[in-house]
Amino acid sequence: MAQTGEKPRNSLASKISSSYNRMFILCMSAGLFLMIIAFAFMNCAELVRGAKPWLDRIRKSGNIAEMVSAVNDAREQHFILLDEEDNILASSFYRNDTVSHFPVAFHRQDGITWMSLSERVDLPGGQRVRVLVFFNASTFLTKLAVTAILAVLIFSVSLVAVWFRGRMVTRKTFGVIDQLISTANSISSQNLNVRLNVSDTSDELHEMALTFNRMMDRLEKAYEKQNQFVSDASHELRTPISVIQGYARMLERWGKDDKDILQEGISAINKEAVNMQELVEKLLFIARNDRDTLLLVRERFSLSDMMEELVKETRMLNTGHAIKSEISPDIAMYGDHARIKQALRIFTDNALKYTPVDGVVTFGLYAENGYAVAVVEDTGIGIPEKDLPRIFDRFYRVDTARDRHSGGHGLGLSIARIIILRHGGRIKIASREGEGTRFSVYLPLGDEPEERRSSEEG
Repeated sequence: MAQTGEKPRNSLASKISSSYNRMFILCMSAGLFLMIIAFAFMNCAELVRGAKPWLDRIRKSGNIAEMVSAVNDAREQHFILLDEEDNILASSFYRNDTVSHFPVAFHRQDGITWMSLSERVDLPGGQRVRVLVFFNASTFLTKLAVTAILAVLIFSVSLVAVWFRGRMVTRKTFGVIDQLISTANSISSQNLNVRLNVSDTSDELHEMALTFNRMMDRLEKAYEKQNQFVSDASHELRTPISVIQGYARMLERWGKDDKDILQEGISAINKEAVNMQELVEKLLFIARNDRDTLLLVRERFSLSDMMEELVKETRMLNTGHAIKSEISPDIAMYGDHARIKQALRIFTDNALKYTPVDGVVTFGLYAENGYAVAVVEDTGIGIPEKDLPRIFDRFYRVDTARDRHSGGHGLGLSIARIIILRHGGRIKIASREGEGTRFSVYLPLGDEPEERRSSEEG
């Protein structure tokens, strides 16, 4: 219900209908008026055309006597010849008491309507006379009246038809807007799947309805993704919390007297606490990116030196893998040194984790078309083709049981992707089951590359 004093609002459809109705009334009225004027003018011209020969003869007369003779001879026409004092000099009209001083006048005589036209004629010697021409206007006025009545009827019928048809079409056209308002008012977190019906529209409103539906698709997808994110995060946190609670109860029962149990409990709790801290830090990193508050400390650094450090650190892990490198020297870029190394370390950890001990992990770096291409390639178990499009999704695991056993959260590749895209780069993946995986990271070599959020990857 509208609040007291709130200005009432008219619907857009009513405003448009009223506007077009006013335009129609104005144009139709002007058209009919001009039509009636044209009809009257043509009929008057037709009446004058019949009397013109006799009127020309009277005008061409050289004196009053010739004018009088011409008027008296015009038996088929109706003339009255007057002198300057309006005295009748000659007449071929059966009524001589219908003299008017106006250029155009109407007279009603014996049930007939007569129209008179007055014209002054100057004669040699300075004499001036006036000629009155009379026409039977009854038929003309009848036609004019009938035409006016028909025009009014046509105008009225057209106005009613236009009003009803215009209102119907406008209502139908703006039905999409009404549906949009109704749908928007009904949207909640429980029914994000509602959409507008676009089957009855084919104009600009059709595109508006499609745009609304596409917006709802994005909102629904984002909401589902957020719910999934919260659900997955809760699930990931539930495991270490349960472990900590279990060991706490064990310590409460037996840990006070048994040093082995005490040490085991403390170690397990510390391990799970570190695991929780790592997960929370990853979640905070992703949340900052989603809120666009993730800060990068940019500087110019040597990417070649970073890759050499990464190779050296990987070899120091003594994992039993063969570590190879093909790193081009003197390749530098502008970016966040720590974040770039974090992303490359994620690819490295995945390569070591899913490559057998006797496998090979190869690091590469080269320049190509304005990009530095950092490569981490392994001879591990590879990624199934069906999983490749989703490996950068948050909490997604190709093998859930295996990844949980290895301690992963399914967030590493998501974080690496965020870092690379924040630097205006892209990631290409090539993988085949049983043969290995190759991650190629393309990073721009410009001095200060513009930060882009492209989702391009291949």
